[in-house]
Amino acid sequence: MPAIEAIRNEHRAIAAVLNALSAVVKGIEAGRLAPDFILLASLIEYIAEMPDKLHHPKEEQIFALLRTKTQEQDEHLDRLEAQHEDTLRATSELDRALVHYMQAGASGFAGFRDAVNTYMTEEWDHMGTEERHILPAARKYFAPDEWHAIEQDFARNGDPWTGPDNQYAQLFSQIARLAPAPIGVGSPHSI
Repeated sequence: MPAIEAIRNEHRAIAAVLNALSAVVKGIEAGRLAPDFILLASLIEYIAEMPDKLHHPKEEQIFALLRTKTQEQDEHLDRLEAQHEDTLRATSELDRALVHYMQAGASGFAGFRDAVNTYMTEEWDHMGTEERHILPAARKYFAPDEWHAIEQDFARNGDPWTGPDNQYAQLFSQIARLAPAPIGVGSPHSI
C-alpha cells in the first residue's frame, strides 16, 4: 500500500540519520573521530525538522482514523500521540546538550552522548510500535476508499528525502559531505 510504504520510507530516512548520529557519537567516544559540530548540528536539525513537519502529520491522520475503527490499539495510540506532543522537548534536549558540549569541550561529551542515547532509545521504540502494531491494524481496518484519500493527502505532503523546497535534500547532501566514510563521503575527522 502506498500510504504504508510512505510511512516506512520516512522511518527509513529517520533510521539512516539516527544510525549516522550513533556512529559519529560512538566514533567520538572511541577516540576515532574528532567532534564535527556542524555535522552533529545537521543530524539533529533533520531529526528535529522532518518528523514534526512531514512525518507526524501523516501518522496522526492514520491514528485518528484507526481510533474510529477499533479500540484495540488505544494504549499504543495514547503513548504514540503523547510522544508526538513531546517531540519539541525531546529535540530541544538534544540541541541543549549539543550547545553545552560545544561550549564545555570534552567535559560536555558525556551529557551529549547520554542525550543522544536517550533520544535514540525512545525513537526506536516509537517507530517499532508503529511498525508492529499501528500499521498492521490500519491495514486490517481501513477500507480501500479510506486508503485512497490518505494516499492523496500523503502525496501533497512531500517525501523525507527531499522535503519542502528541497530542504531535506540539501541537508542530506550536507550530512553526506561532512560524515566520514562509511556513513558519508567526507574525510575522517580524526583526532
